[in-house]
Amino acid sequence: MPLQRFPRATRLPLALVAALIVTTVMGLAACAPDSVRNFEAKGFNQYVDKIQNSCADATLGTHVLGEWLRSGSDDSDSEYVYWLDQTSRLYYQRISVPEYRSSIEAAMGGDKVNADALNCIVKLLPADRPYRPSGVFW
Repeated sequence: MPLQRFPRATRLPLALVAALIVTTVMGLAACAPDSVRNFEAKGFNQYVDKIQNSCADATLGTHVLGEWLRSGSDDSDSEYVYWLDQTSRLYYQRISVPEYRSSIEAAMGGDKVNADALNCIVKLLPADRPYRPSGVFW
């Protein structure tokens, strides 16, 4: 019985291999937590820390703000996730103060219930806040 010959393996061009490696690395980096990414949101984190300390007794929805921020939350707490997203958008000037107030009031029980917390949050906004975290290009 004669030996079967298999076709010689084709070699991928070097440029294709390099492109595959770069694509894989970029894809993995996109899934990495913020601590591994090439940017940090130090200013925003400091702002949230100020909110936690300065607005600790204010109530946002059904949450006492200081304790809510101190204890953190998990992904199933949609109010926390929404608040953090909107507050980040406010900090990075992607939405205005009136838009922020309106969105939080609508999601968390109205303007009267949330007035003290929202006033405190807005009062703490730094005047020279950035438009994006460093290293992010959107």
